[in-house]
Amino acid sequence: MGAIVSNRLIVLFATLGMVISGLLWVSHSSDFALPCTGGGCDIVAQSPYSRILGIPVAALGFAFFGMLGLLALSRLQYPEQWSLYTKLILALSTLGLVAFAYFTYIQIAVLKVTEKGGPCWWCLGAAGMNLMAWLTALVGLRALPPADKTWTRELLQSVMLSLLVVVAGFGFGAWQSTQRTQFVAQATDNERLTMLYLDGQGWRKGNPDAKLVIVKFSDFQCPACKQAYEFMENTLMPRFGDKVLYVFRHYPLIQIHPIAWDAASASEEAGKQGKFWEMYAELFKNQQGLSPNTMEQIAKRLGLDAKKVREAVDNRDLYFNKVYRDFEEGTKLGIRSTPTFVVVYEGKMYSAPGVMALLNVLNNTPEIQEYLGEKIAPSISQ
Repeated sequence: MGAIVSNRLIVLFATLGMVISGLLWVSHSSDFALPCTGGGCDIVAQSPYSRILGIPVAALGFAFFGMLGLLALSRLQYPEQWSLYTKLILALSTLGLVAFAYFTYIQIAVLKVTEKGGPCWWCLGAAGMNLMAWLTALVGLRALPPADKTWTRELLQSVMLSLLVVVAGFGFGAWQSTQRTQFVAQATDNERLTMLYLDGQGWRKGNPDAKLVIVKFSDFQCPACKQAYEFMENTLMPRFGDKVLYVFRHYPLIQIHPIAWDAASASEEAGKQGKFWEMYAELFKNQQGLSPNTMEQIAKRLGLDAKKVREAVDNRDLYFNKVYRDFEEGTKLGIRSTPTFVVVYEGKMYSAPGVMALLNVLNNTPEIQEYLGEKIAPSISQ
């Protein structure tokens, strides 16, 4: 492999690594959610291993790839020191290999993500970019640049390549973030309302005669659903409980949250014993460590018949029909992700995929604003 081609590839891999790490950094620090192909994304984001001395690991990854790219660009600015920069690139990417190997070990062996829905492919993608940069640097270790190369032009081309990748990558991030605030409004009808909540489905709190109905389709193992729980319980319901009927419905995404259905079953048994909302709160508060044993211990703390709760967890058939009805009707209504809120007000239905979209509905729909009388500010980091 020629020296110039090798350098271009290292710039590309380093820039892709920066984009992935940057998006992860934003995702772990705000309401921005990356598309996730496995439960490992959520597990990694919530784990104590996602930070070192309070600094997000993704931020350190961003700085690491930035340094790698800078070294590759420096070879073009100072071609007379090409061999020195080549060794520095190889040394830095070797250090990266060790770090990424450690964090991959943490994912698989400590957090056991492969047993809980799959790894965080974004994290593995960043590790892959470093691996490719290391291999490229190793292959090109002895390659020397041509003496007659126009270095200024090559440097500009490499910088432009890097900028294009950054713009495309963070442009995708901005688009993804925008999607989180959008909602879909449509006229409703009795058939859809019956499927949504009029047939007695879901667990309810607030004012049963309220003009404003908020139905939440939720998954007890979903971190965004925990944030939605905190918003509903700490902000919206304490302030507007007399103006809102809040309906909770299950939508366990077991492909990426394999214990979510078990938690839904536990909550249903708790509801049968008169303490659904207490169990609902505890399941979200203990979300990171959810397991059959955890749910049994929660049941004991709540004064429930823990044996029956454990039976419901171990035997999904007990509440299968009820949980599946929520999931099936949610799917027919267009639910695809959690949390998704469906807001009903005066003949209109608003589908909002997440808290920010819900806030957009409540704060920017004139008739709902007139009914509530004030705008709502999020009290947590959504």
